[in-house]
Amino acid sequence: MNLSIKNSYCLVIFGLIALATTTTQFDVEDEPQINLEEDTDEVPNVDESESLLSNVISDVNKTLTNIYNTVTLANVTAENKTQTANETRKLVKCKEIMYEQIEEIEPVVEIINGSHLAKLLQIKPDITSRDMEASCVLVLFFARACPFSAHAAPHFNALARSYPSVKMVALDALKYQGINAQHGIIGVPTLKMFHNGRPVAKYNGTEYNIQLFSKFVHTITGQQPQTLLVTSKDFQGPVPSVVEKETDYFLILSWLFIIVCSVYYFVQSKYWQMIVEMVQNNWRESEAQHEHND
Repeated sequence: MNLSIKNSYCLVIFGLIALATTTTQFDVEDEPQINLEEDTDEVPNVDESESLLSNVISDVNKTLTNIYNTVTLANVTAENKTQTANETRKLVKCKEIMYEQIEEIEPVVEIINGSHLAKLLQIKPDITSRDMEASCVLVLFFARACPFSAHAAPHFNALARSYPSVKMVALDALKYQGINAQHGIIGVPTLKMFHNGRPVAKYNGTEYNIQLFSKFVHTITGQQPQTLLVTSKDFQGPVPSVVEKETDYFLILSWLFIIVCSVYYFVQSKYWQMIVEMVQNNWRESEAQHEHND
């Protein structure tokens, strides 16, 4: 009886242990499977990641390619517009100057006065466009006392041989102040091109040599220079290449005007009144002391 009861207890105990073991195995084994399945759904595999990365890189490459094409197209368009503008820019058409064939005559610079310049720059009303053939005049406004004018002189003298179809003249700007105001000359040397008496362009360079002068004339007229050579003869004239010391009466008059105006405004100021009062007080004190001594 006792053995049977003990056996029954043993069977019950073994049954509970088996049931607990079975339950524990179910909890441990089934839950990881569910988690793995969920993780599998959330995290993509290696092949899908590589495919997604390749798609992103492809999209970035396409975007960069589109940007590059857009910028290149804009640059090409801008260059084409600039080239078209340069090609369509009007160049003046200079009338050829006929020289006497009796003897070989080299074109030279002519030094003129104000009335002669006005005659050269007379406008012909029948010529209304720069494309029409007309006389071209290149004028150098210089000053004999200016070192920059002296430096530019031999190069301008030689330039006359390079472009025989362009009349080249020089005007002493200090002698003809009215001409300066008429043509907007505020400094020397100044180089201006005229076509049919109308101003076309002004040389704005800071260096004065025959190469830059030639480039300026070529840009305006489209003509090619025959030669670009400065000889020793060009240093002798017609435009002088040596600075000449002259009495500038306009400069003297300007200084006199400045001095007179300065004195006038100083006399009207309070400082002048203070000086006058101080001198008067000293004078009175000296007189009083002199009378006291007497």
